Amino acid sequence: MDSYQPIVVSQEPHNGDFTSIQQAIDSLPDNAQHYQIIIHPGVYRERIVLARDNVHLTGCEQSETIITASCYNQQIQPDGSIPGTYGSRTVGVEAKHCSLSHLTIKNEFNFLENQAIPERLRIQHTQSVALLIGNNADCVECKHLHLESYHDTLFINGGKSYFHQCQILGSIDFIFGAGQAVFTQCDVVARNRPDIKHAQPYGYITAPSTNANQLLGFVFLQCRLLKEAGVPESSYALGRPWHPTTEFSDGHYADPSAIGHCAFVDCLMSDHVYGWDKMSGKDKNGDQTWFYPHDSRFEEFNNFIINQQQQIVRKRAMTYSLPTKQYQQRLQQVQNSLSSWLHFSFQF
Repeated sequence: MDSYQPIVVSQEPHNGDFTSIQQAIDSLPDNAQHYQIIIHPGVYRERIVLARDNVHLTGCEQSETIITASCYNQQIQPDGSIPGTYGSRTVGVEAKHCSLSHLTIKNEFNFLENQAIPERLRIQHTQSVALLIGNNADCVECKHLHLESYHDTLFINGGKSYFHQCQILGSIDFIFGAGQAVFTQCDVVARNRPDIKHAQPYGYITAPSTNANQLLGFVFLQCRLLKEAGVPESSYALGRPWHPTTEFSDGHYADPSAIGHCAFVDCLMSDHVYGWDKMSGKDKNGDQTWFYPHDSRFEEFNNFIINQQQQIVRKRAMTYSLPTKQYQQRLQQVQNSLSSWLHFSFQF
């Protein structure tokens, strides 16, 4: 980082080069030089798009450098457009060889307030992304981030990304998409939902839509799956298979090639996790069809259940446990993928 050209963003006008993060990004020349944007403590109420390669956003302290906005799938924009899930993000990365570190990124859409009103009056499409790793992104490194929303917190749809010692909070499909991401030593926190009744699932931690030709989707290594107070036992699925509705030459239907990959390896899990679940989509005739975990690429190895004091109480009974040889192969594949663009060694 020391060799990168630094730019400072501060809410105190005389302490930095810019008072807005987006202004700092937009000021960068169109060349291949690396820039570090140092963001001083404060609450930055702005929606960010990072579309220039080789930019490194660095907060001064994760808990004190906060980027936040409120946007959801159905929210009508000033020009009359609807953003959809992809456009509902607080921060969107559409660049290569970038990094984000020591930041809190929130989407403040009030999911719980919406759920508390009568169903006929609710916003129905509540997807509200905090961080988007977009279609044009690749080789994005995220360290010491706090990501917070309820529905679709982290949308990973681009190339390769790496998350280290991050906290990711959400409820519904809150880590999802078609991209490849490796998570090491992260805390994945399931949120409480007072709107849930009659023993229904509270949510789904992941919803990968990895293409069948892509080896790796989401790989969680040495992570902790934790829960907020009040989240009951067996209320969250590790994941479910997302087959996004896609436009094909013969129609508009759930993508049959989205055979999601997700692996949890050497992780600690609270008792809210019950396993994997199914997910619905639309077939060529527009009828509802179901996609099941056993038809996806879901994997587990050497995971443990922990109590409220985060002490190990037993080994988790795993539904799709990897054989030892395949587990070792998977770790080598992850190592090879990361070492192709990150310049440090890994201890898994």
